[in-house]
Amino acid sequence: MFGRMGNYLQQLQQSGNPNFQQVQDFYFPNPDATYRGAPTYSGGMGNPYASINPYRYSYMDAKENPGDKLFADLIRAQTQDYMTRFAPIENFLASEITATGTKALAGDLQRTRDAIDTSSANVQGTMNRDAARYGVDAQQLDQNTMTSALVGGLNATRMRDADRRLALLSGMGGITSKAQQVGR
Repeated sequence: MFGRMGNYLQQLQQSGNPNFQQVQDFYFPNPDATYRGAPTYSGGMGNPYASINPYRYSYMDAKENPGDKLFADLIRAQTQDYMTRFAPIENFLASEITATGTKALAGDLQRTRDAIDTSSANVQGTMNRDAARYGVDAQQLDQNTMTSALVGGLNATRMRDADRRLALLSGMGGITSKAQQVGR
């Protein structure tokens, strides 16, 4: 771990802080896909179509439909390729959908609260320093403004989560429409 962050994480760990693992995972995520809950691939990196021999049915009579048999081999290879490379990702994305949004909503809401609280503290600190330069008492931030910012941030987060849910429900993120746009 690097510099001050490493010292901070070391202090968190030594103090027995229950948030140590969350902080470490946020700044230094484990690259192991199974640790993060991301889908893993069971297929190899090789060509899934390499096992198809286009001359396998060339000895057959035309009445035995050798083209159909070769096409069936191709379809089987495509299905196996789909099941090993794409189905695990689609299943993972589909498992993220809940009745009211996605599983990421709670974390997103907490990050929004933290960001707004930190921003409010930064603004208050700046106001205090500015007032101290002139030797006057600093004013407190208006609680209504802070509450309004928090409510607006939380509502925007919920809207983004609803958009994410709809994107997952309507084609797993709209990948096909994005791919069509790139081709134009």
